[in-house]
Amino acid sequence: MKNTQLYELHQKLGATFDGRHGDWNLAVQFTNPIEEHNAVRNSVGISDISFLGTLCLTGEDRSIFLHRLISNDVENLSTGEGNYATLLTNRGKIIADLKVYIFEDTIYISTAPECIDQAFTELDKYIIADDVELSVVSDKVGAIAVYGPESPELVESVLGLKELRTLPEHHSLSCDIDNQWIGCVRSNTVGEYGYHLYTATDNLEWLWNKMITARSDVVPVGWDALESLRIEAGTPRYGTELSDAIFPLEAELEHAIDFEKGCYIGQEIVARMKYRGHPNRLLRGIRIHDENPVQPNLPIVDDDTEIGWVTSSVYSPTLGVPIAIGYVRMAHIEKGSRIQIETPTDNICGTVVNLPFISNIS
Repeated sequence: MKNTQLYELHQKLGATFDGRHGDWNLAVQFTNPIEEHNAVRNSVGISDISFLGTLCLTGEDRSIFLHRLISNDVENLSTGEGNYATLLTNRGKIIADLKVYIFEDTIYISTAPECIDQAFTELDKYIIADDVELSVVSDKVGAIAVYGPESPELVESVLGLKELRTLPEHHSLSCDIDNQWIGCVRSNTVGEYGYHLYTATDNLEWLWNKMITARSDVVPVGWDALESLRIEAGTPRYGTELSDAIFPLEAELEHAIDFEKGCYIGQEIVARMKYRGHPNRLLRGIRIHDENPVQPNLPIVDDDTEIGWVTSSVYSPTLGVPIAIGYVRMAHIEKGSRIQIETPTDNICGTVVNLPFISNIS
């Protein structure tokens, strides 16, 4: 099992660890996941997200190169800007979802640890005569997440940055604190104001300590609370909602696609689905009419006919009920549609809702 750079620090804080994202041994909780969840909804929490994969692109042709391969615009982004994109197969299905950040001399790409190797392989094979250097820097550059309604004030006070509430999602500001570079990227992953603070992995403990000691109400947040926050926010992640069996439009990822740009891998399939047809299924939320969440991958049925499947499920501390995310066939996607989730023992009733369940971003 792999540990993050902050493993020993989390041990000292009394964290409980468990395997996540394949072979990562992560802090899943520090105190109580519901308390950690509520801290993010009500004030501010910080979390170690350095297990995420990071690719680095340098060279004069880096923007042009990436632009012609992924689904969103890169060539027209300026320093400090960024966006969300997908890397697709020739058949238009998702190899990886990518968060693209433009820094002064570098493009960083953040992606799930499950697909970092394949994303590197797919991009690397298209480097022929381009002035581009592509590398995996996950062991050199890491990030700490700061989430919650009070996160802009916390990050501003520690990093000396301004107007973070108006910073667009995926855009960034950079600074140097104690001679350490930090890239601050806006993230709406959990449905609250949030920021991913990138720095060299050797500096992560220093940065964590600066953030957590800046205010008395800063709460360390484990993976389990991040997952319940993510599901409430309706944010898909690779390995659950996203895979190489899913088209971007099925996952409602139109914001990851620039339909005006030129060709990219899988573009013809995506455009055909957008303009000449429609997906057969869409990602939706489900309110579960039971006391407990359900297991992922269970069939969603209507009158014994399978109409989809569950991808993620959790007890929602904010709503006080179990919820789920799943793919549902088009005839059943309307808000209020009644469905059932087929378990090994019985069928559990649910109601389809639009995503997100929760979003507190103005």
